[in-house]
Amino acid sequence: MFMLIWKNIARRRTQSTLTVTITMLTVLVFVMVLGVFQTVTQGLALSRERLGADAILIPKYASAKGDDLLFTAIPENIYMPIEVVEQAKQLEGVAAMSPQFYCQTLALGCCDPGEEARIIGYDSETDFILKPYLDEDSQNGITSDQLIVGRNFEDDDLVGYNYMILGKKFKVVSMLQPTGTGMDSTIFMDWHTAQDMCLESEVLREDWTKRDPHDYISVIMIKFADGVDPDAFVKQVEDSGMEAKCLLTGDTISSLQSQLEITMQVMFALWLASLLIAVLSLVGRFNALAKERKKEIGLLRAIGLKKGQVFGLIIGETCTMALMGGILGSAIALLCMNPVIALLKDAFKLSPSVWTTSLALLCGAAGVALAGLLGFAAAVSPAWKSASMDPQAAITQGEVN
Repeated sequence: MFMLIWKNIARRRTQSTLTVTITMLTVLVFVMVLGVFQTVTQGLALSRERLGADAILIPKYASAKGDDLLFTAIPENIYMPIEVVEQAKQLEGVAAMSPQFYCQTLALGCCDPGEEARIIGYDSETDFILKPYLDEDSQNGITSDQLIVGRNFEDDDLVGYNYMILGKKFKVVSMLQPTGTGMDSTIFMDWHTAQDMCLESEVLREDWTKRDPHDYISVIMIKFADGVDPDAFVKQVEDSGMEAKCLLTGDTISSLQSQLEITMQVMFALWLASLLIAVLSLVGRFNALAKERKKEIGLLRAIGLKKGQVFGLIIGETCTMALMGGILGSAIALLCMNPVIALLKDAFKLSPSVWTTSLALLCGAAGVALAGLLGFAAAVSPAWKSASMDPQAAITQGEVN
């Protein structure tokens, strides 16, 4: 039966190619939409689970947005007086807090990522953000000549190698697990080292001619105590008079989730329209093909093939072509996903670390399954009508192709 199916497909090359192409394009769009949707939703879920901080204190008049701070590694040179740390300790409802100092590099030496990168100086004594994603050797802190890097930089072999940052050599001692946030594309060092580098580097020194970086920090990561009302905490910060404002990480993630849902609804609506067009096209093609094959089907019935066998033959042909299109469409879509994620990561705050081999295989399998279902659904009615025809009437009315 399989050989007969394949021969029927091969001798109708033009028609078979058109069927495969229609299915391929439909599946290609589906897999790419599904891949982007899964990457963003899983990234946001991972961020909500792993971020650790419930709020971020940033300079009062800073224009930085919460989603840029959390979900991208765009260098943000924002600073507020270090006295804010002591003022933040007086706030009610703080279970843990950790200051961070931001700086940036425009060019790295050995093993550099080749682009502008955010460098964060963190306080290992108070840190609760990085610690869950570090190995035991790095959880107790790092020295002034050591670095921790996010997952998006290189593979695990990067640990143990040296980085040249603005003329100074550092050793990479640990790599974070994927977090789905801007941490995946960030370099971490001791915060005092980051402050020292601002004075030692000719590139960064220009910003600190009239002030000492040791007197400033960039943000304070806050973890709430149990039962704290987030809105009340924001109000408390506003009323305190400190040179800082509060961003709630939960609100930022929820806002991005809402934007995502609207965008993906539009994308899925457009894909459903293309699916409907594909179904109508395939149904029309299979109906026309069934009429052309009346005499052929009548002869098959006359030589002893039963109705179920003829039905299975036609379904087998259509599903085989659909699966070919599904495999091709899924393969092309998966090959295009990394460039697509790179293109959309700023708009959707995508984290490439979330796009894993297992997720790619899942999306590809869904595309192939959709192709098989599409082929069966489009061909079941024409196939049943063809298999139910009277053999003599089919031979009389039809022409052998």
